[in-house]
Amino acid sequence: MTEKKNVITAFGMSDIKDYDKLIKEFGVSPMTSLVRYMPDPIAVYRRGIVFAHRDFDMIIDAMEKQIPFVVMTGIKPSNFFHFGSKIVVDQLAYLQKHGGKVVFAVADVESLADNEMPLKEADAIARDNIMDCIALGLDPKKTEFYRQSEDLTVLRAAQVFASNVTNNMLKAIYGLHELKIYNAALVQMGDILKPQLENGKVRTVVPVGFDQDPHIRLVRDIAKKHKLVPPAGTYNKFMGSLTGSAKMSKREPEGLIFLNESAELACRKIKKKAFTGGRNTPEEQRQLGGQPDICKVYELYKFGLIEDDKELTELYKRCAGGKLMCGDCKNLACKKMTAFLNQHHKKRKQAALSVNRILKTKA
Repeated sequence: MTEKKNVITAFGMSDIKDYDKLIKEFGVSPMTSLVRYMPDPIAVYRRGIVFAHRDFDMIIDAMEKQIPFVVMTGIKPSNFFHFGSKIVVDQLAYLQKHGGKVVFAVADVESLADNEMPLKEADAIARDNIMDCIALGLDPKKTEFYRQSEDLTVLRAAQVFASNVTNNMLKAIYGLHELKIYNAALVQMGDILKPQLENGKVRTVVPVGFDQDPHIRLVRDIAKKHKLVPPAGTYNKFMGSLTGSAKMSKREPEGLIFLNESAELACRKIKKKAFTGGRNTPEEQRQLGGQPDICKVYELYKFGLIEDDKELTELYKRCAGGKLMCGDCKNLACKKMTAFLNQHHKKRKQAALSVNRILKTKA
């Protein structure tokens, strides 16, 4: 039998088959042992969705001792946010609540390099993305927002850091790409180290999907060379496409739920597109039980559509025990998604008032 291999790429489509294997392959630490030390951990931590880390224990120590720390994040404004995007924003809001200063990059240089997205178009999408972030709980008054293309600290740092890498090193980390992609990667190094370059050494954490680990590995190496604190990283699992693919992808719009789309459209996708792994007949479902571990509707619940762990566990048992039919489960998911999106859209409208102030140099 051919062994299934994990494919990790920061620029392109990653394909992760085995998260446990990633921990061994890349030398990251499992998150499970740290969650107990976190104050009021949210669902993405409790449920193992954030599954691995590099040096996150120093951030937990900072929370406990009230030592200043930074949460560095960014968006590549190439498309609208979907339900899977919520995973990182939930972490940002949690870490901000517990003392972290959030620094938020609009990665318009990367979207220009990787997606050929003109800066003006990227700016419009970034505004929509930021509305979602605020609606999901990010406090804009406690967040520093900036554009890569306008930040001299970041752009200058990219040039300085270029002397710390070789072409062969970049190929080994990222694979073979055009020069513009390597340049975008160096700009991201400037993003992640910007708080320390401007204000001195500070503990920093970067919450990402594991496809972004190449950036974390490189920036930790560069930080050491410049006698800065190597940034910590936390890694979340990917939410799969409703259709059954391994990752929600903006290249497959029918397989994901955008946060700015109508509840009616979202429900239509859940009912018509969501893979459940359900049995052939109701009788067979009752006899053999459902398969929640491969069901994409259950994955929606696990990744945040159900907040209460007891409710989630009960639903899992009812499905696996053959007491819950797939149609009923989809109807419940539609009801919950409708409630979530309706509330989210109200918060987006309120957040829109803040966006012009946040991104104030462009209309």
